[in-house]
Amino acid sequence: MQGTPGLRRRHGLFLVPPRMLLLTFGLLAVVLGAFNLFHELHSKQVDALYSIIAIVVGVVWLACIVAAFRGNPIGVFGTALIAFVELGVISQGHFSSSAGAIGSYVRLEGLPVATALMGLVLACVLAIMAAIAGWGHTAEYSRQRETLPLLIVAVIGTVLAILEATDNVHLAGNALPGFGKTSAEDGAFVAALTASLWLAGGLWIARMRRTGAVLVAIATFGVCYSFATLHLAKGGTSLSLIATKSGLIWAVIAVTVAVLGAASLLAALVFFALAVMPPRRSKAAPAAPATQRSSG
Repeated sequence: MQGTPGLRRRHGLFLVPPRMLLLTFGLLAVVLGAFNLFHELHSKQVDALYSIIAIVVGVVWLACIVAAFRGNPIGVFGTALIAFVELGVISQGHFSSSAGAIGSYVRLEGLPVATALMGLVLACVLAIMAAIAGWGHTAEYSRQRETLPLLIVAVIGTVLAILEATDNVHLAGNALPGFGKTSAEDGAFVAALTASLWLAGGLWIARMRRTGAVLVAIATFGVCYSFATLHLAKGGTSLSLIATKSGLIWAVIAVTVAVLGAASLLAALVFFALAVMPPRRSKAAPAAPATQRSSG
C-alpha cells in the first residue's frame, strides 16, 4: 500500500528548522544593530534623521522576522534583504578605512562595540543563509543527529572566535600586532566571516555532508593558521604577552579556539572522506539453484 502524499515527510537541510535560525539570528541582528546605532549617534557619526530612518527600518525588519517565523515568503525575503543591506552598511562604515573605522570607533565608544559589530556581521550572514536554504520549507529540519556534537563545537568555537578577535582589536589599538600585518578593520571582518563560515558548516553538515565538511574545514583551517602565525610564529603576539596585556582569560580563549578548530578540522576531513568514498557492496552468498523434482 503506497503512502499518501500528505503522510510523506520531507527532511530539511539543518538540525534546526530554518525559521528558528531566522528568528534567532534576525533578532540578534536587530538587537546588535540597535546597540550599534546608539553608539554611532553618541559618537556623532550619524545624525538624528539617519537614526529615525534606521529605527523605522528596524521595525520593518522585526515585522519581517516575525512573518518569516510563521512561514510567510515575503517575511523570509524581507528578513534576508534587510540583513544584506545592513551587512553592506556595516562593512562600509566600520570595516573599511573611513571615519568610523573599527579602530577609531573602539577608542571612542569602548571595546564592546567591536564584539557587537562582528556579531552583527555573523547574524546577518546566518540570517541570509537560513532564508536562502529554507525558502519554501522553513519548518523542516534534519532528523540525523550524528553530527550534533560538531554543531555544538561550532557554536562554542564561533563565540570564542569572536571574543578572540575582540581582544586582537584591543591589542591592535595598543600598537601590538593583534592581526599581524593586517589592519584591525580587515582582520576583524575576516574573523567575523570565518566564524560565520564555521557555524554555517556545522549547520549544513547534517544533510549536505560534503558541503558542510568543506565549509567547516575552510573555516577551521583559517582559525588554526591564524593562531600559528599570530601567536606562535616569530614577530607575532605571544600568549604570554596576551596574558600580560589583556589578562590570562584571553590567552586561554585563544588556545581554546585553536584546539576546537583543530579538532573540528580533523572531524570535517573524516566526514568528507566518508562522504566521497563509494559505498561498500555487500558480498551476499549466491542463491542455491532450485532443486527439480524427479518424476516417477
